[in-house]
Amino acid sequence: MRNVLFCLAILASLTSCSAGGTSRIEAKAMKNPVEPTPKSLASGKNVYDKYCAECHGVTGNGVSEKAKTLADAGETKPSDLTDDKWDHGSTDGEIFVNIRDGVGVRGAMKGLNGRPGISDTDMWNLVNYVRTLAVANKTGNVSQKAQ
Repeated sequence: MRNVLFCLAILASLTSCSAGGTSRIEAKAMKNPVEPTPKSLASGKNVYDKYCAECHGVTGNGVSEKAKTLADAGETKPSDLTDDKWDHGSTDGEIFVNIRDGVGVRGAMKGLNGRPGISDTDMWNLVNYVRTLAVANKTGNVSQKAQ
């Protein structure tokens, strides 16, 4: 009986719900309903500039004054959104859930869910914009993102 309970506990942790009630499996399968049009990218950039750039940096490379302060304090540094390494999932759905619900045990990155004026569409626009950061980094065309 203990083995059954242990297995159920492991299974529950593997499919556990985040604060928003979405399991990792569900997040991975989510499809982005917003096309990455110029309008979507511009809207995503506006959200990024307002809520994300302070920590992740203007270009998304994780370099900022706030990142330095966090690192100096021994806290988790913001992720580099321009590289090929996605620690918390790389599908649009996983990125959306991370943006919505936040990341980290102690809330290292606060989610945007519940912020006044932020809709699901805004967060999907942000997913689309974040996708452009790696491309801009690889091509060196940072100034031309979502103009």
